[in-house]
Order: sequence, then structure tokens, then C-alpha cells
Amino acid sequence: MSHDALRVVVCGDECVGKSSIIASLVKEKFIPKLPRTIPPITISKEDYVNSYDEYISSPEKKIDRTRSSNREGSRKVLSSIPQITVIVDTTASDSTTLQRELKLADVLLLVYSDHYTYERISLHWMTLFRSMGVNLPIIVCANKCDLIQKSSAHESNSLKSRNADEFIPLIKEFKEIEACVRCSAKDNINVVEAFYLCQRAITHPISPLFDSKERNLKPAAVIALKRVFFLCDKDQDGYLNFEEFSSLHKKCFGYDTTLQEYLSIGKAVDKKIYPDVDSNGESKGLSEDAFIMLNKMYAENGRHETIWGILRTFHYTDSLSLSDRFIFPKFDVNTNSSVELSPTGYRFLVDLFLKFDKDNDGGLNEEELNNLFIPTPGIPRLWQESQFPSSIVCNEEGYVSLQGWLAQWNLTTFLDHKTTLEYLAYLGFDEDSSVKALKVTKPRKLRQKQGKLYRQAVNDRNVFNCFLLGAPKSGKTSLLELFLRGTYSDVYSPTIKPRICAKDIELRGGKQCYLILEELGELEPAILENKKKLDQCDVICYTYDSSDPESFQYLVELREKYSSLLDDIPSVFVALKADLDKQQQRSDVQPENYTRDLFLNSPLHICSAWTTSLHELFIQLVDAAKGPSTATPGLETEPETPDLENIKHLVMAGSAITLMAAVSVWIWRSSVQSSRA
Repeated sequence: MSHDALRVVVCGDECVGKSSIIASLVKEKFIPKLPRTIPPITISKEDYVNSYDEYISSPEKKIDRTRSSNREGSRKVLSSIPQITVIVDTTASDSTTLQRELKLADVLLLVYSDHYTYERISLHWMTLFRSMGVNLPIIVCANKCDLIQKSSAHESNSLKSRNADEFIPLIKEFKEIEACVRCSAKDNINVVEAFYLCQRAITHPISPLFDSKERNLKPAAVIALKRVFFLCDKDQDGYLNFEEFSSLHKKCFGYDTTLQEYLSIGKAVDKKIYPDVDSNGESKGLSEDAFIMLNKMYAENGRHETIWGILRTFHYTDSLSLSDRFIFPKFDVNTNSSVELSPTGYRFLVDLFLKFDKDNDGGLNEEELNNLFIPTPGIPRLWQESQFPSSIVCNEEGYVSLQGWLAQWNLTTFLDHKTTLEYLAYLGFDEDSSVKALKVTKPRKLRQKQGKLYRQAVNDRNVFNCFLLGAPKSGKTSLLELFLRGTYSDVYSPTIKPRICAKDIELRGGKQCYLILEELGELEPAILENKKKLDQCDVICYTYDSSDPESFQYLVELREKYSSLLDDIPSVFVALKADLDKQQQRSDVQPENYTRDLFLNSPLHICSAWTTSLHELFIQLVDAAKGPSTATPGLETEPETPDLENIKHLVMAGSAITLMAAVSVWIWRSSVQSSRA
């Protein structure tokens, strides 16, 4: 189908009234004498909407009066139709033209008018379509309903009986048939409805939602609707109360539902399934089963545009998958910029945590965590690769704490913001687009001093990445454990796979940021040779065992091997196991001299028992990442030249002090002269 035009081909046996139906739609009255076929008719969206409005408000123009009670669904259809609808008349005797038009069509309006032409639908027309490979939605139209001879007292029952006898077998036998309608071109009854159904078959198809043979919603539709229910159940009690249902209704159709409508829906569903009631005998609300049943009733009653109104509001496509634009929105990131959570993103994730912490113990246990991820494909693969939840702070029971929960999302966003965008969409981030949950930091620029390039200081970042490098057994893994939990195991276990963890750090002055520590394991050579990976590293922590005389030489050789890549990255040296006897290092240069030659601070000596020094190390790592000029190897630090604003303040302060001194001297002299007099 063209994005700007919909092509409806009207077909059927001779003399069933195809041309009359088209003319009745356009002229809004019966035209008695028409040519065998009429030329294609083009109708604008505005003209058709006006015709439909008149049809809705004119009971004499329709047989089925349920349509008027479903205006919200109808509006969804009408707002979705293309700007132009082209209606093409055909004749069965001109097979060449007929077949050409069938292949150009978007939807077919198949017309019959009596028992013979009705039988021909199964015996001829459906066989013809399938033999041609035409797999299009079909609306079957029973014309000339004005000729049905019946008394007015039994009119409604007679029509319902005929509809059941004629329509239901067709719908059950042929999946291509979207809907059936009875109309009269002569009396202009349901003509607008017939073409409305054609348009609806394209914009809001029934086939992805409902199995006509099984008379049930299809599994993919049920899964999608269950996700909608889950996201709308704000208090997670398993029921949609009036406020939650009304909020859903307003989100999908633009206005709140009334309490009376909500109660009537509940009664209608209660007739199908056993109602859930509380201890007072009152309904708890719509359960998930009741919500699915309600949508099944919509489909059975021909109101599947209402179902689509719900699903498309929640970004589902015709294939009942979430839209790629919604899951993977466009999000531009500058080179050398990083991505972090915005205040809106933090607020959403905090609210999500609190909603699913059912026992209010400050942690998400396995069941609560699984429930939280129900509307998603499961725990993100990136989390599994980072060995979640061992990558974050957990409470004493081993459950994910709020502190760890936010740290994990900061870690995810730093490493792969697309995963964060995807999962925020799955989890129901309701701000039009999940990009509002993220922010892009300013690009990190390079400066030159003393003939050496170095990174410029950053002021708008709150997440920093640190590589831990050092000889085996130097204590890197223990440092990770101390960083997260304040304890470590004395049992040595070599790190094979890379390990990563994240935690919030309180800086001087009370400001908080997040520090990511990575131990590279056996992938260390590959990562250190990957410039893209190194560009993501904000600071390197070089570790050695101060009690092992062979430990520091590993760092010397490592830096010599990768000097061209590592010299531009801010660095901090740390001597671990400082509680043991310090050993002279069997190295070409001792650690203190080595760091002095690089214009870096002397190694910081720490151990597990010195909590103050541990915290000081993590602050130094962040400081080095924020102000690279003070920690870049080979870059001699110089006193910073105060900026103009600082100079201005200094001059003003100096002037004030001078003025105060002059006034004091004048007062002193005056008092001396007075005393002499």
C-alpha cells in the first residue's frame, strides 16, 4: 500500500450492484442508470471523514448500530487512513482488466446479492484469488438487503439469522476475509460502513489479532496485551482498578472513561469468567484474564480497531512486535563523548525499584527481579556478561540494593547506551522516547603542553572508567572486592575472564559520582592494543605488591611495551598489601623514582585494613579522570594560571585590604594628634 493512497477494488459477479454501491457512496443517493463499469473514483480523506460523521449520526443509513458506540476506535481508523482513497470498479467478464486490477489492489470489496452469487464466492472467487497469488484482505458485502421480504416485527432477528448463516461460514473457511457487511445501494444503507471496513482492513487488520476458526485471540496478541496490562498495573496488585483503567483509556483514546463505563465493562466480562472479589464481596478490578477476555470480546464484536488503538499506543507494529523506532530510537553521540543517565532516567529507575521491592527490605530478591523484567526479553545479555549481580553492591542477603541497581544501569549506559534505551522502552519509560532518560556529555578535547598532548579536564561527567593493571597476584581482584564490599578472600584465584564492577563514590565536598573498575584478565594484551577501548578508559590504576620484590618490574615492562598507547591516559600508581613488610623491588628503578620521573604522585600504599587509604585511592582515581593534566605520565605539572575572574576577585580583595589599612592608619594618626593636643 502506498503511504499516501489506498486502492480499493470492487469485484463480484455481474449485476450484484458493484457500480451502484460506488455511486451511492459518492452521490449519497441511488443512481438508477449507470454504465456497465464506472471510472476509478478518488476520494480525499477529509471528504470520507465527513461522510462517515454523517453516517454515524444517521440511524437510517446503517443496520448495525453498535458502531456509534465505538467512536474512539473509529477515530483511530480514520486518523490512520491515507490522504487519498481510490475506488476501482470491475466487471467479471473482462478477465484481463480484472486480473490487472486485482494485482494493483490494496484491499478487495467482494460483492454478492443472492444465493447464487453467494455460493460463487467459495466456488469461484476465492479460488481465483488464490490461483493468482492474490493474498489481500477481503471485505464481503451482501448488497440489496432492501429486497429481503420480512415483517418489521421480525426485521432485526431475520437479518441476524441470515448474517449468521452466510457470514460466519465464510469467515471460518477463508482467513483472507476480514469482515462481512450487509448493505443496500438503493437505500444507501451501510454503504459508508462497507468502505470503512475496507480501510480498517488495511490500517487495523484483524488477522494478526484473532483466529477466526478457533474464535480466539492469537498467542502473539495475548503476549502483547499481557505486557500492556503489566505496565498499566501501576501498583502491581494483579488488577486494573478504575484509576488505572481510566489512565489506560486516556492514554490510548484521548479521554478518561467514566466509572459507569468501567463497571459495565466489568459486568460484561464477569459473565464470561468468574469474577475476583475481595473480602467484602466487591470486585478487585479487571484481572489479567479479564483484560484478555475484554479484548477477545472486542474482536468477536468487530471492534478490533479498539485493540489496535491500545497496542499501537504502546508502539506495537502490525506484526505485533515493538517498533524498532521505539526500541532503538535515534540517539546521536559525539566522538569522545560519553552517555549517562539524565535526572529523568534516575527518577524512573528509582521508582521502578521501589515498585517491585514488594517486601520493602531495600533489595530486589530473585522473584522480584524476575517480575520486574517480565515485559522484557529477560536480564540484558550485557548484565550476564558482567556477571551481574556480583558486579554491584548487594545487601546482606545478597539481594540487589538500590545503590547497586543504579550503579548497574550507569555501568550499562556507559558501556552500551543502546541496551539502556532498549530496556527502558521495554520497561515502560513513558516520556514519548527513552532518549529523555539519557544525556550526552561534552566531547573530551585534547590540549598540548610542553610538546605533549593531554586530555582536557571534564566538568559535566559523573561516570568514570578505570582499568586495573598489574602483575598476577598483585591484588587486583582483592581490590575489586574491597571496592564493592569492603572484604576479600585470602584464597588466590587467577582472573581468566575480564571482571567489571561499578559503585558510587562520594567525593570531597559531598558530590557523588560513579566509578567503574575493570580487571582485564587474559584479554589484557588485546584490550591494550585496541585504541577504541583505551579511548573509553578515563584513568589507569597500576597496582603492584609492595611485599613482592618482583611485582613492580611487570609494570615497567608493560608500560615500555605499550608506551605509545598508555602515556596519554591519566595514571595512578598504588602499592597493595602495605600491611606486610615492604620489599626492595628488583627493578631497574624503584617505584618512587619511577613515578617522580613521570611527574606523578608517589604510589599510594594501601591495605584492606586501612579504609581511609582505600577511599583516598578511589577519590584519586576520580580526580585523575576529571583533571587529566595533573596525572598524565610525562606531563610536568605547573601552577595553574588563575583565570580572569579569579584575577578580578584577587584585585578587588587586595584593594579592599589596602583601603582598610589606609583607614586604620588615618584613625591612628588622628587619635595620636588628639592625645598630644
